[in-house]
Amino acid sequence: MLPGWLWWILPLIVTAVLYGLALRRTAGVAAGGVAVAVALSAGTAIALGEPARSVTGVALLAGGLGAVTWALGRARRRGRARRLALAAYRAAAPDVPGVAAEVERHRLAAELHDTAAHRLTGIVVGSASALRLADQALVEEASRHAAETGRLAVEELERLTAADTPAGRGDFTDLDALIATWPDPRLSYRRTAGSAPPEIAAVAYRVVREALTNALRYGPGGDVRVGVEHESGRLLVSVVNTPGDPAVNGGDVAHGLGGGHGLAGLRAATAACGGSLSAGPEGRGWAVRAELPLAPEDRPPYSPYWPYEWRGRQAADVALAILALALSIGTSLVTADVPEELPGEAALLVPLFAAHALPLALRRRAPLAGLAAALSVCPLLLAAGLAGWTTQPAGDVFLWCLWVELALLYAVGAYGRPALRRWGAMAPAAVAAVGGLALACGPGITGNRPAAWAVLAMGVAVPATATWALGLAVAARRGRRRTAMARERDLLGREAAAVVLAERSRLAAELRRTAQRHARAIVAAADARRLDDVLAEARAGLAALRESLDELRLQGDDPPPTIAGIALLAARHQGAVRYAGTRRAASPSVEVAAFRAAELILRHGGPEVTVACHADGAAVSGPSSSGAERRLRALADAAGGGFSQAEDGTARVWIPEVLA
Repeated sequence: MLPGWLWWILPLIVTAVLYGLALRRTAGVAAGGVAVAVALSAGTAIALGEPARSVTGVALLAGGLGAVTWALGRARRRGRARRLALAAYRAAAPDVPGVAAEVERHRLAAELHDTAAHRLTGIVVGSASALRLADQALVEEASRHAAETGRLAVEELERLTAADTPAGRGDFTDLDALIATWPDPRLSYRRTAGSAPPEIAAVAYRVVREALTNALRYGPGGDVRVGVEHESGRLLVSVVNTPGDPAVNGGDVAHGLGGGHGLAGLRAATAACGGSLSAGPEGRGWAVRAELPLAPEDRPPYSPYWPYEWRGRQAADVALAILALALSIGTSLVTADVPEELPGEAALLVPLFAAHALPLALRRRAPLAGLAAALSVCPLLLAAGLAGWTTQPAGDVFLWCLWVELALLYAVGAYGRPALRRWGAMAPAAVAAVGGLALACGPGITGNRPAAWAVLAMGVAVPATATWALGLAVAARRGRRRTAMARERDLLGREAAAVVLAERSRLAAELRRTAQRHARAIVAAADARRLDDVLAEARAGLAALRESLDELRLQGDDPPPTIAGIALLAARHQGAVRYAGTRRAASPSVEVAAFRAAELILRHGGPEVTVACHADGAAVSGPSSSGAERRLRALADAAGGGFSQAEDGTARVWIPEVLA
């Protein structure tokens, strides 16, 4: 027989262990600890020879207390993660303008590589070939082509340094024009696709242009086959070239002119629109193939709700409902408040207690509806007592379970929708009226019961109104925090925009001094039919562009831990990020957790990551290794979300928005 004091110490020890599990381990591990504690409690009651009724009551009480302990530990775990995320978010705020400037440099680098560098490469190859063969007709044609292409390069450089946003290519007309003006005659072109969304056509254009430019640089004189085909709702783009003849352009005249980042940029572009890119040897030649969706996804490819809701923001509400069931039903079973000789009364009270407790599970989602459902139990219990079906006074039950109504009242003020606030103001009065009626009809009240009802209702109204007002105060404080955060974001955004504008102006001046000057010199030399000067200026312009590209790709500060910072993170890992859904501002906890998840996927998994933005959170997915699985699971769990892994190795992390 255990000493009496040990019966008090053991529950405290078990509670501390359960709380520690919920605080430091994932939701599943902590829930398993609660299940073990409930089983041990019931087993102890059975070993002590308690009747089945008491064993059930002990199990219910242990389950209720364990659920609340689990929820408290989980709340502390999520709160700590939110505080750390907010600290990291604010610590990185001074770096945001510098990182925005780096993002702008990466954008300009991609544009320079895809436009001016492409034009100048074509001029170099065409001029070198004509000079090598010493054919006057070819010289005339190369001069004409250099003049036209040089003017296009000048226009693109001017647009690039003056526009606020990059101008994309919208349809296959540009692609057809590119093929028609290509200087290499050994090019075959097949297009069976009639149309595509503008962003998809723009990516297809970039793929073909980059692949053709590489074919000119590294396989001049070889056969090139370009295909753009529509197949099963996808756009298939392929560029295949055979080995060239070095004698066509003097051997290595075009070698060393590339920046080495073209294919990486194409992978990022294709991944961003939901496609894929492959490039590598094929036979004796080289092949670049892209597969692009013709119908962009309107909905994010990930459902956030199931099965993770039990881990996050609904966990505390469900735990409160379990506690209410345990305190009402479990206590009655353990203390024999419901007599054994009245099994019908127990059959009536148990459903009523359950109906009163379960609305707590809707405390945040539908607080007014939950409060109405809980209050409806009191009149039913009162009617059952007047009919003689139960000996339990409705007033006693109301006082014992009043905390349920108070918890729902708090939720009405703290989580109720603004459109329903006017009805929420009536909630404390409704609780006071129902509670006063239940107390006034009790056996201890004599005399004028309506007067007693009024007095008792006023007494219940005091805690009811105070609790509702506390919820309103918490909601107002939360709103002020959100407003302050929005103001902070807006200020930071304006500062970053100013830095980007200054960086663009600086780069514009640099390009005018170097690449743009060489492009104009190319046009002048081509108009004068000085092909030697055209070739020299084109090579000098490419060298200047390459220096500019190397400077543009220099890394600055670490990317800020935000959803927008994932793009720069992916660029530094030679990877790609795809944003699905409508981009919207999120709380610092979601921003930081999404960034950390993407960072783990890019470092330990594959080169691509998808970020799906939802109104109430964000989902991050991508190929991941087993080494990152545990860390991803812990990260998602601390944020109140969840982790899953598909059979193909794709990891998915859901990070919900949580109202504090």
